[in-house]
Amino acid sequence: MLTLFAILIYGALSIQFTFPLRSKELKCFGEIIGQNSLVVGSVLANSSQYSLKIHVPQKKVDNILQYAHSLELQKFSFTTNNTQENYQFCVHNLANVGISFNFTLATGMDAQDFSLVAQKEDLKPIEIHLKKLNGLINSVEQEQKEIEERQATRFTNVSKISYKIIIFSAGTLILMTLTNFVQARQLKNFFKQKKLI
Repeated sequence: MLTLFAILIYGALSIQFTFPLRSKELKCFGEIIGQNSLVVGSVLANSSQYSLKIHVPQKKVDNILQYAHSLELQKFSFTTNNTQENYQFCVHNLANVGISFNFTLATGMDAQDFSLVAQKEDLKPIEIHLKKLNGLINSVEQEQKEIEERQATRFTNVSKISYKIIIFSAGTLILMTLTNFVQARQLKNFFKQKKLI
């Protein structure tokens, strides 16, 4: 059962799709990638007139990791830093005609090349498979820790917002009660002045 789960997760770490871009069109894709993960990808097009930009949007600065211009097969690879971020991959069609693009992205264990490890350590196919599964289990544990950290952060944020909403609601209730009391007194005084009471 664990092996089946690991294989399903292993297959989910790789993304590949094809998309068209009209002339001068820009399209960006985002992917949340974990801490210290290897990222390998490529963009293949039927023209060389396009650009690829990989960046991490941050609060104050737009940190561009890689910017390439007019390459027929643009391959990229990098290792993420210690924070989990939403990495964006932007492809811009610079041609005067539409272009079809094939985008491939692999992260974590799926991005590692085990053929070199097999040659270096003279491993059998089953040993290579076990190394992949071991690495996959480690990456799943790391992903679980990151999910727990994100959940704890969100819980803290929700708790702060709930507290503020409770304070605002209590303040609003007190203000409405005071307003009703003042209005009732003014109406009572008005009716007394008109000698209706």
